Amino acid sequence: MSPRVLPEKVVERGLLLLASSSIGVLLSIAFFVVREGAPLIHKVGLAHFLSADWHPTSGQFGIALMVVGSTAVTAGALLFGVPLGLGCAIVLGEIAPPRARDILKPLIEILAGIPSVVYGFVGIAVVLPWIRAHLGGPGASGLAASAILGVMILPTVVAISLDALRAVPYTYREGSLAMGATTWQTIRRVVLPAARSGIVAAVILAIGRAIGETMAVVMVAGNAVMLPRSPLDPLRTLTANLALEMGYATGDHRAALFATAIVLFMIVIALNALAGLVRRRRHRRHQVRMTAHGWPTLAWLTPGRAQALAWTVLWSFMVATGAILAFILAFILGHGLPHVTPTFLLAAPLDSGRAGGVMPVVVGTLEVTLLGIAVAAPLGVGTAIYLVEYTRAGRLTGLIRFGADCLAGVPSIIFGLFGFILFVLTLGLGWSILAGALTLAFMTLPLLIRTSEEALRAVPTAYREVSLSLGASKWQTIRKVVLPAALPGIVTGLILGVGRAIGETAALIFTAGSSLPHRAPRSVYEGTRTLSVHFYQMAREGLSLEKAYATAAVLVLAISVINLASTLAMERLARRNN
Repeated sequence: MSPRVLPEKVVERGLLLLASSSIGVLLSIAFFVVREGAPLIHKVGLAHFLSADWHPTSGQFGIALMVVGSTAVTAGALLFGVPLGLGCAIVLGEIAPPRARDILKPLIEILAGIPSVVYGFVGIAVVLPWIRAHLGGPGASGLAASAILGVMILPTVVAISLDALRAVPYTYREGSLAMGATTWQTIRRVVLPAARSGIVAAVILAIGRAIGETMAVVMVAGNAVMLPRSPLDPLRTLTANLALEMGYATGDHRAALFATAIVLFMIVIALNALAGLVRRRRHRRHQVRMTAHGWPTLAWLTPGRAQALAWTVLWSFMVATGAILAFILAFILGHGLPHVTPTFLLAAPLDSGRAGGVMPVVVGTLEVTLLGIAVAAPLGVGTAIYLVEYTRAGRLTGLIRFGADCLAGVPSIIFGLFGFILFVLTLGLGWSILAGALTLAFMTLPLLIRTSEEALRAVPTAYREVSLSLGASKWQTIRKVVLPAALPGIVTGLILGVGRAIGETAALIFTAGSSLPHRAPRSVYEGTRTLSVHFYQMAREGLSLEKAYATAAVLVLAISVINLASTLAMERLARRNN
């Protein structure tokens, strides 16, 4: 073998090893969760485990009421979020002019970046009092959780539905319009049917997002283990049960919670597999049928009036989404910015956070986040390089992508349990910055893979062809030509990963800890409290609303700046490649 071939083979096998990380992490999560929870299911029996009796102190571990709670809030979230999200996707993809689209799309992305604890806090401060005053009941209820989750799944529905609409060939639209159809008739009868598979996949993934949410639901659902008989009754979800009871559970009680995590994990895997199957379906060609039977027959609802009505409804959805975002930002920043002072940012907390500032919390957040991204970056970028440059569509590629997609859908609470068992207990790291960072690395890995893969695919093929024709090897071409051209997109993924990590709460409570530090951490083996965890503790315990609002404002500003930076990086990539 020539000296030149050996390095290429070594590089390819090394990248394959990196690309296997998503499958390895997924299997590791499955192994540890099943190891901890399966003995309890075997001990009490599946029928008892699926019963409605949850009384851990009496040895009753039935999760049926929590399954009902998760199902109820997920269904409510879909009723709210899917129509609104699909309407926004249609506006962005088919109706809005380019300049308006450039403004509106980043707004949706900001919604995706707002931490779930902020949504939960807005629910506590605004939604619960409104429900109590106008609808009755305790306020904390399935209705409140459904409303908050409906807003939280909006970015998922919009992003994936928009991709599905853009994937419909433009010739479909041209053919329909050439036959005399209006724009709305073309959207309704041609574009939406052709994009059906992607839209269904968006709904399936939104279901997974809603089922897996933890902190916001804990804050607004009421958490009563009971059968809800109306939307105004409190309830408890599977994820909330894990978050609320894992901190003090021991023995069979703890094993039962891990068994609950098995159920959640299996639901997420099944939903992602189903979404992948739906998205892989080929688009079927749809004929444009301009017949009397194809359109409404009401005399007053002419095609022009139907389009005007549709435009009014769709733009109303878009305006409503923008209003929700504007309200959340105005509420948090309006209440929080007056309390964000130099003392708040630079001083240590005093009196359990009632006084002082958040300097040690900020430092701990930065250390956990940056260390996690540093671990995830080579894994994510290496996986993307292997998928784009070294493989073709096949079983191996599909398996790696399936692993990444499933990791993206795994609830953060399960990542937290996995990190707790593996890093905190098994490896003896304890609650520490290192344990939290390693857990965050696995959580952000799917995002880094996806964004890096898109950045690499955006590099024109001609760049590779010219480099290879000049005698460069494949790896030299990737290292000297492809990676520099894709760097803005890769940086965008890293920036978004930082935003994802800064907003994480549930996983870090179990791995980095939640004790309030009074000085900046001096070692990665020390525990810390991040900004999102600090905000959750302050808001939930009601120690100081001023400090809670200020912490929320810092979080929201950080996420907004991160999203703006990622948008600018993507625009730079687009300009460079054009």
